[in-house]
Amino acid sequence: MTAEPTSQIALAIFPRLLGVVYLLAFVSLLVQVRGLYGSGGILPLRDFAAALRRNLGIAGCRHLPSIFWFNTSDSFITGAAGMGVFLSILLACGIATIPALILLWLIYLSFASLGQEFLSYQWDALLLETGFMTIFLPLATPAPPLVCLAYQFFIFRFMLSAGVVKLSSGDPNWRNLRALCFHYETQPLPNRVAWYAHQLPEWLQKLSVLGTFFFELLVPFCCLGPAPFKLAGFCLLVFFQALLMLSGSYGFFNILTIVLCVPLLDDRYLGFVERVVAMSAPLPATEGSTFMAALASAIFMLFLALNVLQLIRLFYRTSLVSRLLAFLRPWYVSSPYGLFAVMTVDRFEFVIEGSNDLKSWQAYEFRWKPGDPSIPPQQAAPHQPRLDWQMWFAALNPSFVEPWLKSLLLRLLEGAPPVAALFRTVPFRDAPPAYIRLKVYRYHYTDLATRRAGGGWWRRSEIGESAPMTLKR
Repeated sequence: MTAEPTSQIALAIFPRLLGVVYLLAFVSLLVQVRGLYGSGGILPLRDFAAALRRNLGIAGCRHLPSIFWFNTSDSFITGAAGMGVFLSILLACGIATIPALILLWLIYLSFASLGQEFLSYQWDALLLETGFMTIFLPLATPAPPLVCLAYQFFIFRFMLSAGVVKLSSGDPNWRNLRALCFHYETQPLPNRVAWYAHQLPEWLQKLSVLGTFFFELLVPFCCLGPAPFKLAGFCLLVFFQALLMLSGSYGFFNILTIVLCVPLLDDRYLGFVERVVAMSAPLPATEGSTFMAALASAIFMLFLALNVLQLIRLFYRTSLVSRLLAFLRPWYVSSPYGLFAVMTVDRFEFVIEGSNDLKSWQAYEFRWKPGDPSIPPQQAAPHQPRLDWQMWFAALNPSFVEPWLKSLLLRLLEGAPPVAALFRTVPFRDAPPAYIRLKVYRYHYTDLATRRAGGGWWRRSEIGESAPMTLKR
């Protein structure tokens, strides 16, 4: 009788693959952390932590768990991100796996808890939930079947949620299949491929929406089927994530999703890994190993139950389930998912301008988000430029200037070097400007004829401008 295929190799290499994702996340954070959270940054952790202590006291640690309650100096914040890079390398190399998993989750949780707008994206929650689950993965080798099922159900729930929210939101652009007629142009950080994808005919855009529903509503069920279906699910989901990476910049999100698909592969398809990667052999069965296997099964049964509850909540909300999941929310143990539930149909952009005389204004150019219409859309991923991303959210309602954006303008008036380093060009290098303002534009892609004639990648029309800010009294 043929033995049931297992996924022991996939589970054995999973922590290493997760280490690569952690590495991408922490390197990206390290290069911008002082501009975002340092004492001279946009949202200093020092000020936020002090306000929380005044308002919440010791209870704040329970609601917002973070190591930065104890130290918010610039060196400590930068050192924490640097330690994340170091621990990620250890994890990717298979060194000190359990300690590395615990510390990486704790450090990233600390940033996410106090990171406010800049660390509130769904892939931050996804990394933390995956990281927390994986802390318990090395407890038993070989892993019980329930462990693999928990990961497979997780990717099933995650992908299915993405499709369900698009239909349940009631957005007519998903229902009439026109969502992708807007998406390539209005996504947060479009790249050059997205410009070309936008030029495709409407019938092909509608067909692409049907393809999206196929990948997000039907393919996830392959994750719960027999081995051939799981293999098909793996191939299709990886292909889908590759398409998303090709046509947009979503940080480490797509790579993390691909890593989450790896437990769909059984040992028959990963035999080559044993010849390339040094893997520890299963320990002989003892009372201790049996206990650890039972403990791992119990823990992953809990993770499986949480995913079931999240799935129930996706379709039917009850107060009991909502209260339970809300209790766990501060620790990012289980989170809801679903991107682009409502499609943005207009692209507004804030352009920041400075002046010394209120007559001649010069623009600050961001590294990644659209600005100068002649500059082609940039590919940022796997880097996650937090400021550029958040500027997209801020411009969704250009009539309102969010507090963090006011703080950004204030830092530019002060000439804060860590904040200036987040920009591609800063027109006032020697001394900050006396005045600063926001101009709002509506952006659209140009067409192929315009590009062939040597025109820009964008065309824009001015919507309005804010009153100038100044530090002068």
